[in-house]
Parts: sequence; structure tokens; C-alpha cells
Amino acid sequence: MCGIIGYIGKGEAFPVLISGLKRMEYRGYDSAGLALISSANQLAVYKTKGKVANLAKYVQGKDTEANVDQLLHAQRQ
Repeated sequence: MCGIIGYIGKGEAFPVLISGLKRMEYRGYDSAGLALISSANQLAVYKTKGKVANLAKYVQGKDTEANVDQLLHAQRQ
């Protein structure tokens, strides 16, 4: 089972998406991933095992500035 969150808007997508993942974390997911169109107009994909906090820590310092058509998911095996 997985949960999917999308964002379309003018604001910064990353905080909205991470917040949405954290709200779904109670479902028992064991990994999380994030795909963004970066400020350099490149697809940036980040994935980690464990809690959403691991994903948030992993992307620190990476290009997460994006604001249109974002999609991410969490998965439970």
C-alpha cells in the first residue's frame, strides 16, 4: 500500500509535501520518496528508508526549490 501526495501552486512545494507525508506516517510506511522539478529545471528524485524525518534530513542542502506539479509517495511493504 502507498500514499500519494501532489502539489500544484505558486508557493514552495517542499514544505507542503513533507507536511503531508508526516500526516500519513501513522499508516506504518517504511520508506518515503520525493520527486521535484528543481530550480535548474531538472528532475530531482530523493528516496530514503524509514521515517519521513529521514527524508527531510537527507534533502537538507539539496535543491528542493520547486513550485509546480510535484508528486511524492510513501510505501509500506
